[in-house]
Amino acid sequence: MKKKYPPLEKYRNKIFEQFFKHYHAINEYVIRLHDGLLYRHSFIINGAILRSLNYYRGALWALGTRNSHVFYDCARAQCETLALIHYCVLKPEYIKAATIGEKGHEKEGLRVVNVLTMIDKLDRKHKNIRKDYDDLCNFVHPNPRSLYANVKPINKKEGELVVEISTKCTRINNKVAELYIKILINWTDWFFDELSDLVKILKPT
Repeated sequence: MKKKYPPLEKYRNKIFEQFFKHYHAINEYVIRLHDGLLYRHSFIINGAILRSLNYYRGALWALGTRNSHVFYDCARAQCETLALIHYCVLKPEYIKAATIGEKGHEKEGLRVVNVLTMIDKLDRKHKNIRKDYDDLCNFVHPNPRSLYANVKPINKKEGELVVEISTKCTRINNKVAELYIKILINWTDWFFDELSDLVKILKPT
């Protein structure tokens, strides 16, 4: 990744720190918490940590291989994981629905909330995160930004447009890569903050 995007070298230590922090969180919040006993919230905590880790890993891999569709999708998913944990901090009673509920369930306590509702709640704490999320959606959904992610205009003359078409993304330059790495790092830091807050307010149930 740093070979393709040299400016990202300065984030090397932070990225390794965040990788390690996922495993540390599993140890602290799942294995050691409550002397190893598992409760309903243990599953949402464990699931959220592993989801965060896998999407974090996926985003970095995709950036290194210049796979824009996977990169933007993984970055977007990291925002959704953060939003879920923040929502559970605001409404701990939602953990039941988050672990065993489903969309459209007849019982309100088991009805899964739309992820955009969670992100809007998160936006009240972190201004403009909904905008960043929507921007990522534009790169992921089947619209012009996504469909032409692998096409780069080369030159235009005499009414003809010459383009480069590649299986690799032609539009993620150093500036774009650094922007979204910083976003990914910030969202992951906020995820760990929310996770810590959730553990503090939970009791075995």
